[in-house]
Amino acid sequence: MTQRVRLEELKKSWQEDWGPFHLTLLISAAVIIALLGVIIRGGEPPPPRTIRVIERPTLILFLVDGALRRCTHYEGTGYPERLSDLPVKYMPIKKEDFLSLEMLSYSTDATEGYRLSLTDRDTGDVIMVLSPQGIVDMSSSEGES
Repeated sequence: MTQRVRLEELKKSWQEDWGPFHLTLLISAAVIIALLGVIIRGGEPPPPRTIRVIERPTLILFLVDGALRRCTHYEGTGYPERLSDLPVKYMPIKKEDFLSLEMLSYSTDATEGYRLSLTDRDTGDVIMVLSPQGIVDMSSSEGES
């Protein structure tokens, strides 16, 4: 009997000690567990397919521009003389897609750093010109669409 009485006394003291702190602690733990469940099990699925870089020449232009900037920043050697001198680790495209770089025209410039331009394969017209300062020139046909 003494053990039963003692158990009831512990239960009574536990109920008396239960206060706002313990309630806040319990609610916080429940919210954290729910958030972890959402993080682990929730979220959006990945895109169904990858983007074909070759189909979007403007995307290639900006990818190469970013690669030139990263190469210069991390290597500290300045801009490369040719696009073929650009290290592969800075280019986020596959090796078989390197042939698509033929549509880009690249030249180094003493004042600006470099000029990277995208030319139309059919007409040979320059569509867009990039430099370290941003977009230098854009044709009127690209600006309207």
